[in-house]
Amino acid sequence: MDNVIGIGDITMNDVMQMDSSKAVSMFRNRFAAYKKLADEIGEDGAFEQMMLAYPAHQKAFMGAFIDNTTIAKGFTDAIPIFRIMGFKMQVVDISQPGKDAALEIQRVCPVLTIAKEYGLESPCRVICEMEQEATRRAFPGMKAAIISKQADGDCVCMFKYERPVKGLEVKPQKSPNLFSHILDLIRLTPKILQIGINLLKTSLSKGS
Repeated sequence: MDNVIGIGDITMNDVMQMDSSKAVSMFRNRFAAYKKLADEIGEDGAFEQMMLAYPAHQKAFMGAFIDNTTIAKGFTDAIPIFRIMGFKMQVVDISQPGKDAALEIQRVCPVLTIAKEYGLESPCRVICEMEQEATRRAFPGMKAAIISKQADGDCVCMFKYERPVKGLEVKPQKSPNLFSHILDLIRLTPKILQIGINLLKTSLSKGS
């Protein structure tokens, strides 16, 4: 296991021929490598050993999508790859002035149960936590955080990525104008009426 270096065994041919079964096989190999290393040098040592080449590969793969555009645009362009691998992904642009940021939402985790086969309670340590740490090391200034985990019973896995804006065109969220505000009120009229009815019912029930 001396040559275990995270995702260092992924080749361009693997990427071109990727499908859900190949992806699961790749993840199984990572779990097996982590388990063997953890038994030999402990979990922290196994994590660091597998991180040795991970940032460089993360830079190559993730950088192809986000180096010359926003995180949200790059991640959106990557959705087909995740779909092929068995994930169901959505991207939300949460950029603010001076910040390029996005939420990555995964509705399906194809490795949710595999971890238990290798004596792990969840796959997060070997998959998502490594992914996040490799991202931080590969892209200085990038923040990466896990917001929610299906492994913990949450309905989705959600990750937040943000970095300072550097020569990227990040469109700020537009403030609503008067016309759009009026349209919003018109659309909300049925709900506003329902709120009034609900409040009236509550008031009457308290008085009875």
